[in-house]
Amino acid sequence: MIIKNKDNNQDSIDYLSDLLERDFTDEKKSLIEREIKNLYSGISDEETAAYFLNIEFKQSKNWILIHDLRLEYNGDVAQIDHLLIGRAMDVFVIDSKNYTYDVSISDNGDFSYFYNNLPYPMSSPIELNKQLIKIIDSFLIENELLPKRLGMTLNPNYKNIVLLSPKSELTKPVKGVFDCSAVMKTEKFLGRFTDGLDRDGALEDLSSLAKVISQDSLQRFAEKTVLHHQPTVKNYVMKFGLDSNETSSDSAIAESSKLPLCPVCGKEMVKREAKKGKSAGKVFFGCSQFPKCRGVMEVEEKSSVKEAIKVTKKTQNELGAVCPKCNGSMVKRVSKKGNNVGREFWGCESFPKCRGVVSIDDA
Repeated sequence: MIIKNKDNNQDSIDYLSDLLERDFTDEKKSLIEREIKNLYSGISDEETAAYFLNIEFKQSKNWILIHDLRLEYNGDVAQIDHLLIGRAMDVFVIDSKNYTYDVSISDNGDFSYFYNNLPYPMSSPIELNKQLIKIIDSFLIENELLPKRLGMTLNPNYKNIVLLSPKSELTKPVKGVFDCSAVMKTEKFLGRFTDGLDRDGALEDLSSLAKVISQDSLQRFAEKTVLHHQPTVKNYVMKFGLDSNETSSDSAIAESSKLPLCPVCGKEMVKREAKKGKSAGKVFFGCSQFPKCRGVMEVEEKSSVKEAIKVTKKTQNELGAVCPKCNGSMVKRVSKKGNNVGREFWGCESFPKCRGVVSIDDA
């Protein structure tokens, strides 16, 4: 079962496309175009690990799959490509390398990738994943998210996995003291789920064991964890060295045109034009702090602009969040069981067909 898909990059693409229409130098426009290209490459994932993992586990009731999870803990950040969790509390922390470069591992565990037949050193993804696992474990314990059985907290069995693209060539050391068994092609990793205890059917045979949790408990555990997801907010103005006056003259525009303030954060709004979708060509008010803030208003006749300014943050929140799984509407719900009993959260309006959830604080 898939609980969370990769975050949508479309808002950032639209924002960067808008920046390209501004009067920047060719050098800055080149940087923006490169960023847009990188974001588009993340949208098409037919040859990525996520694509193959979805095929294998989307129908599974005994395995939960979470993509693109970002957790913050005591100043540290865990950016997890994929999290695969089984009912026996096996937690695969998966780092996927979707590039098509060849990868080589030396006897001492040094990693290199090859470009134009030349080797370039790279950080060990195995060691980086070990650090992620420490943060994840501390986060789950601190927030009391781990499931319990018979009154006992179940400790996960973490498994460090680094997946390479099927198009990559992997060269491992024949001998050496470094254990690089965690690095493999995607198809080899999926192969292990065709035998042994990794099969769905085998888990049913182990249902009497104390460490095997129910399907419902597994799903609740994953959904509560996803509620803590903190999406990445990129400051493109800083990244590309843009002058804030180049990106907008929001204060001057708001003063001269009496444009409304954002109903979410109170900052000035600017007129934007929808580039894609059913609303393509339609002009609307968008927050000048986008993509950090996504407050929007419709552009109406002048007589209606003053009314639009009166929209408050409370009114905006009452409209509900957008489902991270299906982009549908969400409604406020109240947890009836578990550690979060009585706590309000946004739940997808299409539940139980869609089980997307968002924390009230994150909406």
